[in-house]
Amino acid sequence: KLSDTAVDLRVEDHQRPIEELQRIYRLHQAIFGETPRDRWVQVDDALAQELRERLVRLGYEGELGEAFLRWAGNENLEERVDGIVAVDPVVLEELRSR
Repeated sequence: KLSDTAVDLRVEDHQRPIEELQRIYRLHQAIFGETPRDRWVQVDDALAQELRERLVRLGYEGELGEAFLRWAGNENLEERVDGIVAVDPVVLEELRSR
């Protein structure tokens, strides 16, 4: 069956359907969306330190780039990671929310 439907999300049985729809749409966008490279955040020393601290707190130790990629892979965000020179803001927001 062919369809031009991009996303089909059902939430009518949820106690708070609007909030749930927003939550799962954000999740879908995080996993399958793309952020233009010119909107990625450059990783300076301060941001590198923040990333390292957050990753260690979540149990991801070792070299920053490898730890970041392991975390992103476990969160299904590896398609949004390309080294540690710049970070997709969606990935950064997700890490900061943990």
